Amino acid sequence: MKFPSSLTYTLSILSVISVFFLLLPISSLAREMEKDPLGFFGIPWGQSLGNRAEFIQIETEEHVDTYALKIPNPQIGGIQVESIKFLTHDNRLAQVTIHYRGETTHRSLLKYLESEYGEIHLNPGSMMRGLNQQYTWRGPETEITVTYRGFVERGFMVAASRVLAPRFLDSVSDHSF
Repeated sequence: MKFPSSLTYTLSILSVISVFFLLLPISSLAREMEKDPLGFFGIPWGQSLGNRAEFIQIETEEHVDTYALKIPNPQIGGIQVESIKFLTHDNRLAQVTIHYRGETTHRSLLKYLESEYGEIHLNPGSMMRGLNQQYTWRGPETEITVTYRGFVERGFMVAASRVLAPRFLDSVSDHSF
């Protein structure tokens, strides 16, 4: 009986370890949000916005209503942004979208989000720089995603209820896309 050489044995062990890591789901490497806000702007997910004085309804559809803040210069964590829209599904807050411009605003927003929800942990193959950047913080109830397009210096952020936001798909017709 012939035993493998130490080099062959080492390569066999490395192959087994490599296959294990390839089969390991990438999502299991993701880190949970340090502090889930359970809503946005101090408003819990699922709450009605129709009776709140600081909002104005700007759009309505069958199941989805869109609201904006009445203040002229909206801010997130002291950072001025272009717009903040609050979307409700069946009158329950489900998602917030924020649009902004500029590299300085983008860096400030990332710094603020890291201070609130934890460090950015990039998935394998992701880049910190480039023409299109995307960052995600995922908690048990909330998911926050920032997408920045460096070429045009425009970005947007989506904070969504992981329970209510998927219901938007049920409300969108097949012909909307």
